[in-house]
Amino acid sequence: MKSPIFKYLSALFLLAIIAYACTREESREEKVDSLIMELKTDIRSDSLESYVRWMQDMGTRFCLADDRRDVAVAVMNKFVSLGVENVRLDSFILNRSYGGIEYELYEYNVIASIRGSKYPEELFILGGHYDSVVRSTAGDPFEAAPGANDNASGVAAALEVARVFSTNDYIPEYTIEFIAFGAEELGLWGSRAYAAKAKQANKEIVLMLNNDMIAHQDGSDRSGWTVNVMDYENSDRFGSYARMMAEKYTDLSPYRDNTYHQHSDSYAFTEQGYPALFFFIGSPDPYYHTPDDIADNCNFEYCKEVTAISLAILIDKTY
Repeated sequence: MKSPIFKYLSALFLLAIIAYACTREESREEKVDSLIMELKTDIRSDSLESYVRWMQDMGTRFCLADDRRDVAVAVMNKFVSLGVENVRLDSFILNRSYGGIEYELYEYNVIASIRGSKYPEELFILGGHYDSVVRSTAGDPFEAAPGANDNASGVAAALEVARVFSTNDYIPEYTIEFIAFGAEELGLWGSRAYAAKAKQANKEIVLMLNNDMIAHQDGSDRSGWTVNVMDYENSDRFGSYARMMAEKYTDLSPYRDNTYHQHSDSYAFTEQGYPALFFFIGSPDPYYHTPDDIADNCNFEYCKEVTAISLAILIDKTY
């Protein structure tokens, strides 16, 4: 028979366990997981579609066209309208021959940033190029280059993550820069200019995330949706991690095919020694570089899923 003292101590011990269970702080992993699940539900396919239609309706975003600065300013003002306070244009010179004409022009990257609360000098970048082009056999890029999937969709992802972070008052420990790059289509000019300046200034870029062509997907059957997560020699561990995050937080089946990983802005960063990843559609886009690359031929539920990968990574790495 147990003594009254033993029963009393047992009761106290049980109460202590219950009290601990009720007051235990969530671990960092639990907090991050909860925040990702909460904020990813705020990514809206209709918002992504509205950004893409807004950009395609500019007519052309060809980097040699006369409206190139107007396009950059419009993208800059869009970030501001979404609540990002620190936004600027960063100019660079393009020297390029096109159609038998030599061009020497100012071009512009758009940089919007949320300053880190603890490690402001260490950067995470979410980017995509805003310029567009059509093949000469398909049309005149000076006149019409809607570029919905390529690559208004990538800029839309950056705009939407910026909006979600801003409206939910997310303050990262590390600085996050959202960058819309100019003149990608003629040779990664904007990203190469930015990455070279960053290297010269000894900027510490922890990871660059690049979204390029993330809105074309046939069908509504999510079981067949895939995404190509490309990496580089200095970022293969991040690639494995990103594919794990895609499996955990999206309906997508990620895979790795680095065949074309030199063909977008992420490559400019790895050239300078910075780790980068490149998110790309999992199936061919028949409208690539044609006047038919329009929002009507995009799948914004799919685009929403790809965008969620970048959001999840940024929260996980900067919380």
